[in-house]
Amino acid sequence: MSIELTRVDFRLIHGQVITRWLTQCQINEIVTIDNELAKDLFMQEVFKMAAPKGVKITIVDDVTAVKKQEAGDFDKKRVMVLFKGVNQLNKAVEAGLKLDKVQIGGLGGGPGRKAVNNAITLDRADADTLLGLEKQGIEIYFQTTPDYPSETLQKAVAKL
Repeated sequence: MSIELTRVDFRLIHGQVITRWLTQCQINEIVTIDNELAKDLFMQEVFKMAAPKGVKITIVDDVTAVKKQEAGDFDKKRVMVLFKGVNQLNKAVEAGLKLDKVQIGGLGGGPGRKAVNNAITLDRADADTLLGLEKQGIEIYFQTTPDYPSETLQKAVAKL
């Protein structure tokens, strides 16, 4: 696999955080897997304009992502896979996407959510879904930026 980084961040492609990860991991393609965004051509154009020059943006649904992975499309470049949320990540894995590890970078705020690592919040539903993915052999860790220390899912869940 040439997936250099898989990240869950509700903001998807945004500012310095993404720019720093692109540089850190030498990414030249971002594959955003989102079933809703894959249908919204206007928002796709917005995200493509937000990407740094020279970085290809691909936005697909989970079934298409699995087909692309099976066809070896992710092996041709240094790919960052982005998800907007834990539920979409889980749907993609259920559809057959193969992942070794997933970085949780931002899940948004709201009622029932608790900060567990820097500005990353977690609620029980997301925690349970992530624990299920971890049981399938996917390493889950929390990290906002390259210079901020990472934390295991187990340590983050213990703070709930």
